[in-house]
Amino acid sequence: MNIFITALKDGTIKGLKTGLMLLKIMLPVYFVVVIIKYSPIMPWLQNFFEPGMGLFRLPGNAIVPIITGVFTDEYGVIAAMRSFDFSMAQITTIAMITLTVHSLPVESAISKKIGLPPVKIALFRIALAIFIGLLVGWLGGIFK
Repeated sequence: MNIFITALKDGTIKGLKTGLMLLKIMLPVYFVVVIIKYSPIMPWLQNFFEPGMGLFRLPGNAIVPIITGVFTDEYGVIAAMRSFDFSMAQITTIAMITLTVHSLPVESAISKKIGLPPVKIALFRIALAIFIGLLVGWLGGIFK
């Protein structure tokens, strides 16, 4: 019984720490995205990126969670997507792109540290994210 109580106590503490860590990521990202969404920057971002995002069958405002994902992790993307009204197909496309290219600066630094060419790795991941985004966007368009 003592092992069970210890495991329960440790699990609860680790769960709370993980929850707080996720809140530290998601709340600031969500706050910044909401500010951007309702600022004069958003229409400009939408208009500027609309043609490029159209290739993926995404609206122009999809650039916000994608750029968030490039510089943060998946939780930042989730927080960024929460403040927009994307369809399931669009969410899937954004998720697939950002899962391929998330945390690029951090992971490029890690690549360099372990002896891999960071620029080549980053370019490969960006190219792969574009390919996957085009493929998933196309498939999502078929099954609307």
